[in-house]
Amino acid sequence: MRNIFIYIKKIAAFTVLLIALGSCKGHLDTLYDNPNQVTKVDDAALFANATRNLITQTGDTPGYRFAGQYAHYVVAGSTAREPDKYGDNFDADYNDMLYGYYSNVIKNIEEVLYLTSQEETKNDTRNAVANIIAVMGYAVITDAYGDIPYTEGGKGKRGEIIKPKYDTQEFIYRDLIDRLARSIDILMVANPDDAYPGADPLFDNDLSKWVRMANSMRLRLAMRLRYADEQFARSVVDECLAKPLMETPEHDAWMIQTEGNGNRWYAYKTGYPSVKVSDKMVTQLVETSDPRLPVFVAKDVEGGYSGQLNGLTDIAFGVSGFENRSNMGDIISEKKSKYYIMNAAEIWFLRAEAALAFEGDQTAANQAYRTGIFTSLKQWQLEQKEWEEIPEDEIITNEAINAFLDGPLGNLSGSPLQMEAQIGTQMWIALTPNYMEGWSHIRRTGFPVIPRRTSPNLAKGVTEGVLPKRFRYGTHEFSTNNENVQEAISRQGPNHIGTPVWWDKN
Repeated sequence: MRNIFIYIKKIAAFTVLLIALGSCKGHLDTLYDNPNQVTKVDDAALFANATRNLITQTGDTPGYRFAGQYAHYVVAGSTAREPDKYGDNFDADYNDMLYGYYSNVIKNIEEVLYLTSQEETKNDTRNAVANIIAVMGYAVITDAYGDIPYTEGGKGKRGEIIKPKYDTQEFIYRDLIDRLARSIDILMVANPDDAYPGADPLFDNDLSKWVRMANSMRLRLAMRLRYADEQFARSVVDECLAKPLMETPEHDAWMIQTEGNGNRWYAYKTGYPSVKVSDKMVTQLVETSDPRLPVFVAKDVEGGYSGQLNGLTDIAFGVSGFENRSNMGDIISEKKSKYYIMNAAEIWFLRAEAALAFEGDQTAANQAYRTGIFTSLKQWQLEQKEWEEIPEDEIITNEAINAFLDGPLGNLSGSPLQMEAQIGTQMWIALTPNYMEGWSHIRRTGFPVIPRRTSPNLAKGVTEGVLPKRFRYGTHEFSTNNENVQEAISRQGPNHIGTPVWWDKN
């Protein structure tokens, strides 16, 4: 990975960093008592920066241009639409996406892990929390690329490793799951004073919420392995169900970005290029009378809701009326909108899937499924209450929630496969606007179904119309770390967006 700045030589930069960190919804106001007297690197600043970047990075290029379109949440205009055509001529983006995560998240959190493990600065509680952020960062990268630098990743800042080896995704996943287990055990009995009071942009130093998120992340990772290693996945799921998980919206993991234009989606909605909601999402919400429709989708120029078809060829796109289609809803695309990296609704749907697939318990699966729908609806109902001037016909009322749960989608029905399709589709909706996770979810489960493109109006790209499976390694890796990246390709398969990652067996 790229060498990063040496903190001893650039310690003045932390004064600027502290100002930037102060924008994260007021959580970081007391990061230092007197920042003008900083004489050494404080791991609190590094931790807060890594955490903040982990959250905002999900709405950057990977989530916006690629995953959002692959997973049929949105369609972009202009040249930003190219990934929607399943092309792969994006070397600069592939390079920037990989290094964006390593430079903005991994390098900082690896330094925190180093500092909190040294004898003179050892702090097991901080180390445990930092490990959770590291796990979540590495998980996004490996889900996107497959094999990546892991055990040697992000360790170039001290001149230790500048050409890191690539670990297999199988090894990475097992180690991520183990790291979370150790962090959970430590944090369940830890003193919050030993963590990050005043420097925690996620949970304001509430360790009980960190435990719930870590265990929920562990459940997510375990279910990701369902088709790659079912026995291991089942054993981890059982362990997760025995400890606290995210259950209500108050456990959700989110942050508001208040500097600059705030939420990145706001810039795309008001600037260039324009982004419209996918026809697949709009159709799903409209046809099922989903109360979340006005949250996720804005009304179009005619006062209704209309989505843009994904994957159109240039000729078909030119006559599609793109400019008249619905924008993203304000609640997920305004300056003050929240970045979500995990919510309780997702966890209930994972529990429903596990109960159905591993135990064959349709009653337990249905109960968890209904709770997942309820939790997602409540999440956005509560979100609406924080906003002003919501039109009366767009408010998610308790009556609307009950009506949806009493409707045709309120209970699982049909064959086990049909039930899994119901769970998978509702989880896809509930993951909005975490589009990176939505893309991984579709790749793993196959739900909702993204059909192979066969129509002459749809671009087939380099995958012959099949949903892309991964990002390519960029040329920078070949020029700076060729031997290791070539070894990864020899294991994983061609450096092509149609090559599945290890866990993608379904």
